Amino acid sequence: MATLRIHLQRIVENIEKIDHLMQENGKTWSLVVKVLGQNEAILKEILRLPAVQRTHSIGVSQWRVLKLIKEIDPQLRTLYIKPPSMRNAQNVVRYADISFNSSFLTLQALDAAARKQGKLHNVIIMIEMGELREGIHREGLLDFYRKVFELDNIEVIGLGTNLGCMMGIQPTYDKLLQLVLYQQLIEATFQRRLELVSGASSITLPMLSDGKLPAGVNHFRIGEAAFLGTSPLNDKPFLELRTDTFTLDANIVELYRKSNIPDG
Repeated sequence: MATLRIHLQRIVENIEKIDHLMQENGKTWSLVVKVLGQNEAILKEILRLPAVQRTHSIGVSQWRVLKLIKEIDPQLRTLYIKPPSMRNAQNVVRYADISFNSSFLTLQALDAAARKQGKLHNVIIMIEMGELREGIHREGLLDFYRKVFELDNIEVIGLGTNLGCMMGIQPTYDKLLQLVLYQQLIEATFQRRLELVSGASSITLPMLSDGKLPAGVNHFRIGEAAFLGTSPLNDKPFLELRTDTFTLDANIVELYRKSNIPDG
């Protein structure tokens, strides 16, 4: 029987090193724990760490895990890191303090759910910067924000983007500087402060340590570096983080060297 072993103390070391790097550079960060699924025992151990308690929020991609985190520690701020579906609006508002969004119809559903629950729901609007994942078109940026600012139970706290996730578009200084300039444009146009520029993740950590990250990018979403010790930029260890955090014990039934081209 195959067994996956989670080396918790090694993950703890990674989280503490990343937290120290963030504090040194004056950045906020969210720990993305989706790799743990609904493993309540490990989540409890991770979430009680002082370094995790200092993070901006805990990021997940399933509302049921948001619910579990709130049950473990109601004081932790939760972040829903994928665009919510309209049918899950009630659950997202109930269990997520913040969500990423790029659909106005979904934002209207979240607004209605927040009104029904007597809440103000915080959102970060995602912008398409070349990765072809979620994100609004930059050409319609101001019109989109204008409509969202009119929603009574939605509080816009920032803007963000995904890079290096699906199509392998690497983050560059110029791309991330554009994101900062969009923040400044929105703030100047609407006289509204946007707290977060969430354009960074594990792939952007080398830019931070090398001093090549625009100062205005102030929020990181980090999962891979914390749990696997690597940066997706080159799949190599980063910051002397532990990469032996998970091991798989299994019997090898057979082992042969074969061609990768089938015959016949």
